[in-house]
Amino acid sequence: MSIPDFQRNYFQLFDLPVTFALDQTKLGARYRQLQRELHPDRYAGASAHEQRLAVQYSSLINEAYATLRKPLPRAIYLLETAGMSAETVAAKPVDGGFLIQQMELREKLEEMDDLVDPETALDHLVTEIGVDIAALQEQFASAFAAEDLSAAASACVKMQYLDKLLREAEQIESRLID
Repeated sequence: MSIPDFQRNYFQLFDLPVTFALDQTKLGARYRQLQRELHPDRYAGASAHEQRLAVQYSSLINEAYATLRKPLPRAIYLLETAGMSAETVAAKPVDGGFLIQQMELREKLEEMDDLVDPETALDHLVTEIGVDIAALQEQFASAFAAEDLSAAASACVKMQYLDKLLREAEQIESRLID
């Protein structure tokens, strides 16, 4: 058995179109198929070179799956494959209205401990952040499909802000549950 020669493009690896909206079922099925075919244990009796390649491909498959599985890493990867560096994306200016909204959401988050019913308030805040993230994902998908990389990068930066805020909210939630 020989190890196939893959290109390093994650979408090609999983036989998926280069687009933001992915069929997660197909992604998962292809991931499991590749893992079955290329898992290093299958190459235990192969040459040292093939064993090393199997480890490298298994690592590549895991990295590609982790990137494509979640919207934010997928958006960043799409921008990188389109020629935008992570630094260029991170340097995108964010409009003042969005920043004010972020400050307000952060203030709400910081005030959770002082509320009578912090769990309910936190649920509402997490829902609000989730709705905002979904809207930005749609903006990203539309902009990327229209090859408007500047608008796609702006949406991606905003998604990063909200993703960080959501992770902080989840940390507070776990602290409230304990």
